[in-house]
Amino acid sequence: MRTFYIFKINKEFVTLTKNCPYNLFKSMEEIYYTDKNDLSTAYNIYEQIILPLDKTKINLDLFEKYKENDHYTKFRSTHMINNFYSDEQTKLIVNSSFILLRSTKSTPTFLKKLSEFENMFACDFENKDYFWLDKIAV
Repeated sequence: MRTFYIFKINKEFVTLTKNCPYNLFKSMEEIYYTDKNDLSTAYNIYEQIILPLDKTKINLDLFEKYKENDHYTKFRSTHMINNFYSDEQTKLIVNSSFILLRSTKSTPTFLKKLSEFENMFACDFENKDYFWLDKIAV
């Protein structure tokens, strides 16, 4: 099972890290693993790096893209694909500041639509994997 955290990155940080995203990943990883005593500092850094998501637009775009798919279901801000033919079970939750994507696939179906949004960056902290969504080939 893979767990991706997907963020909309501030344009200044995109310019600095687009060709070398390792530093961005390490910054996000430091925030992810921050000790409770340093939460306020981590939150301030987080606010500088990421931009809030347009939950309504993302939810609507995902629904419009996948509503005809027999393996797709949606409830509020949670989108799911349960395709037993391709052995994919994916759950995507749209939050105000990030998207949580859990999947049995290394390249889940939802990444195709999410790659259409600008400046989206995915991190899988457990597997030390990261990438810009516009760079993926789905």
